[in-house]
Amino acid sequence: MKSGKHRVSLLILLCLMVVGLAGCHNKAYSQSIEKGLNAVAENKYQKALTYFDNALAQKPKDEKAQAYRDQTQAYLTTTSELKAGKVKTALTTVDKGVKITNGATSLTNKLKQLKVTVTSDYQEYQQLSDDVKAQLKVKNGNYSADVLKRCAAINWDKKPYLKPLKAKVKQLLTAAKKAKTNMKVSAAEAKRAAALRRKIAAAKNKWNMAALDDVPDWFILALFADDSDVDDAAEELDDEYADQADDNDDYSDRDEQTTDSNDDTNDTDADSADDD
Repeated sequence: MKSGKHRVSLLILLCLMVVGLAGCHNKAYSQSIEKGLNAVAENKYQKALTYFDNALAQKPKDEKAQAYRDQTQAYLTTTSELKAGKVKTALTTVDKGVKITNGATSLTNKLKQLKVTVTSDYQEYQQLSDDVKAQLKVKNGNYSADVLKRCAAINWDKKPYLKPLKAKVKQLLTAAKKAKTNMKVSAAEAKRAAALRRKIAAAKNKWNMAALDDVPDWFILALFADDSDVDDAAEELDDEYADQADDNDDYSDRDEQTTDSNDDTNDTDADSADDD
C-alpha cells in the first residue's frame, strides 16, 4: 500500500518538475523575444540578433523566433553591403527581408524604410554611373558643369555606396582639370565662388588667392555643396589641384630669391659707391 502511494508521489513530483522546467523554458524564450524587439526599437540590431538566437536556443523549431532572426540578419547584412559599396546586392538582400513571413511588424516596417533608402541609393548610383560614363567620352573638353559639380561634391564617407565609381569620378575630374575647363556659372554663383576663395585663403593652409584663382568656379562651389567645412575643402583641393598650389609656391620662392638677389645687388652697388 505504502509502495503504491510512494510511486504516485514520485510521479506527481516528476510531473511538477517537468511543468516547472517547461515554465522556465517558456519564460526564457518570452524574455529573449521581448528583449530582442526592444533592441530593434532602439536600432540595436546586433544586440537584437543575439536575443533572437537565445530564443531559438530555447525553441529551436520556433517559426516566430526564426523569422525575427532572419529579418534582423537581413537588416544587418543590407547595411553592411551598403558600406562595402555593394548597393545592387544590398537591394536584393533588403527585398528578400521585406518578404519574410511570420515576422515582427516593427522589423517589417524597418526593412521597408531601409528598402526606400537603398532604392534611392541605387538610383543615384546608376545615374552617376551613366553620367560619368557619358562624360568620359567627351573629346572637346566641353564637359557638363552639373555633372562635374556633383562629382566634386561627393563625400565618399557619407556615401560609401558610390565608392565603386570613385576611380571613374576621379578620372573625369582630372580630365576636366587638364582641359582647363572653366564652365560658365551665373553672376551670383561667381560672386559666391569669390567669397569662398577668400574663406579658404583666410584659413591656415597652403592655399592663397593666387593659387585659388586657377581653380574653376564650378569646383570651388562644389567643394561646399555637401556642407563641407574649410578644412575638408582644402583637403579636396590638395587631392585635385595640388600641382597648382605647388607651382604658386615655386613662383613665390623665385620671387623671394629675386628680391633677395636684387637686395644683394643694391648692397654691392652701394659698397662700390662708397669706395669711389
